[in-house]
Amino acid sequence: MLNLGDGGDQNLSTASTWKVLVYDKFCQEVVSLLLKVGGLRNHGVTLHLNINSERLPVADVPAVYFVEPTEQNIQKIVEDLSKNLYESCYVNFASAIPRPLLEDLANNAFQTGGAQKVAGVFDRYISFVSLSPTLFSLNLPAAYMTLHSTQLEERVMRQYIERIVDGLLSIVATMRVLPVIRCPPGEAAQMIAERLEERIRELLNRSGGVAAELFAAARTGAEVPGGSRPLLIILDRDIDLVTMLSHTWTYQAMVHDVLGMRLNKMQVPVESDDASAPPKARSYDVDDQDSFWTAHAGDQFPEVLNAVPKAIEEFEKKRAEMANTGGEDGAQALAPGLAAAINALPEMTEKKRSIDMHTNIAHALVAEVKARELDRYYELEDQLPSQSLGTSISQLEQLLNASQKGTLADKLRAIMILVLTKPSVSQQQLQGLVDAYENTGGDAAGVRYLQYLQSIRNMAMPSTTSTVTTGGATGTLAGAFGGLADRFMATGDALLAAGMSGIKWLVRHHRVGHAGHWLLNFRFCSTSEPLVKTCQDQLRNIVASKKELATCQIVEALMEQKQGGVTENYLYLDPKAPPARGADVPRIRAPFKRAMTFVVGGGNYVEHQSLQDWAQNSGRQVTYGSTDIVSPVQFVDELSHLGQTLGQGQSGSMPDLS
Repeated sequence: MLNLGDGGDQNLSTASTWKVLVYDKFCQEVVSLLLKVGGLRNHGVTLHLNINSERLPVADVPAVYFVEPTEQNIQKIVEDLSKNLYESCYVNFASAIPRPLLEDLANNAFQTGGAQKVAGVFDRYISFVSLSPTLFSLNLPAAYMTLHSTQLEERVMRQYIERIVDGLLSIVATMRVLPVIRCPPGEAAQMIAERLEERIRELLNRSGGVAAELFAAARTGAEVPGGSRPLLIILDRDIDLVTMLSHTWTYQAMVHDVLGMRLNKMQVPVESDDASAPPKARSYDVDDQDSFWTAHAGDQFPEVLNAVPKAIEEFEKKRAEMANTGGEDGAQALAPGLAAAINALPEMTEKKRSIDMHTNIAHALVAEVKARELDRYYELEDQLPSQSLGTSISQLEQLLNASQKGTLADKLRAIMILVLTKPSVSQQQLQGLVDAYENTGGDAAGVRYLQYLQSIRNMAMPSTTSTVTTGGATGTLAGAFGGLADRFMATGDALLAAGMSGIKWLVRHHRVGHAGHWLLNFRFCSTSEPLVKTCQDQLRNIVASKKELATCQIVEALMEQKQGGVTENYLYLDPKAPPARGADVPRIRAPFKRAMTFVVGGGNYVEHQSLQDWAQNSGRQVTYGSTDIVSPVQFVDELSHLGQTLGQGQSGSMPDLS
């Protein structure tokens, strides 16, 4: 796209062509996850501007437009052509532009006299954001609320479904595969699956060689392990609402839940050197280039607390090795030693940045866990499926006490999980919990919606298989983490100092033998050992449970081609086969090696990590995506909005839907 129509690899001539990149908000977020400012400059982009901003003419430079195919964007492009802002323009649409809009662009460009400046119009099929090699999002917030709204017009619903189909079509086109599609009958998943199959068939029938190239799997070595056709599994969010609401205990999921990470970016409160000053928010980005993040994103949080000081120790060890390079004959070792230090500078710089970031993130998470007692919520929710209703209600009543820690959202999530995991709870019991919650200033509209949903659907708790592993001690999770957090906070100031200012960037004169030479010497404060010991002492008291989520069970059954079970009536759609339905569809009988799992209505990092763990253990490749990666608080807001639109009962009473 940035090669100005050249379909080949990036080369010197195309990179040296200066250009302006113009995007809308959606496409800006697509680009931001793929290329930083330096990457854009390497591709010859001198300016990158929002299409809705005021832009000055750059008469001698071509413009590359990367936008969604909307009426508003078409109007903006035509306005730019009429103003002669750029020498020429290459219009790239994130998804296939409908023919009426394409005709509007052509007619209006001709009428304004700017048609000759349009060097090309392209459908790029990039209507999604790539968060990692195995995770994608269509970046459509509040999808669950939108699709479940009783006030949504059918026309708007069909447009929304078409937008989701555009995103999935972009995914399969980017991966250059032609998948077999499976989905449960009814609801939005079936509508999306059938429309996607129809769109793929249209491309195959009408586009000829273009479609063959679009869906042709790349002939690369990476394709060999999963050379067969992949499976695309489209699921409705209602298969498992508990996972969307639960408090989490893994690093990546906690960063998303507690620190509000979105599109791999987050704001982290960082303490300043002045103890009396409030913490300042610092912006961080994480991606698969961060080795610490890649290695520990799916780990339990206490394990991450142990890994941070270990990373510090490894850094200090490498620094010491660099400082000792050269031996006794310093004169002869001067040039190689200096060259080695200079060559190692970029790597050491990145390690220092990563350690700084993860030290601050861990410190912020520990502060939130202690302030809100998140470990207590996690343990209660984790035990709800296996304990009695009476015990669950008793523990929840204690948690809802105004004197207990936790935000209103934390407490509401616990109530919602009780409703979902204990369908036998009586109206009177639930009303007592809701009254206690609303007495603290909360709004239980979301609980009312879950009751309404249960009354019209046979919504059972997601089936899970739990394996509980305990150490030698008998302490509870809450008690164990309490001690761990206390000690982390006690050493946190020193550790934070190590992460923020303990690394000394010094080029100092270092004498070895009879000669002197300059070495880049990194100093790191030795504060990690107490924290490592703390973690090792406390982790044995942590009770960790592993659950196979409903999504994992469905993916396993479909990839293994298992007969019976919950997937028995799932639709089988093959856009490559002759049109047919039901038992007449010719089927692939062999197990699938690759799969794309897409959840309509919101996804989360817990499901993604669970699928990756299963795939690794099973020798499969699974990509996970959703309409949006939604935090528990955001999902609670969606449920609450749906509950408020029901109009049933007063704010303090639950509707009797029995």
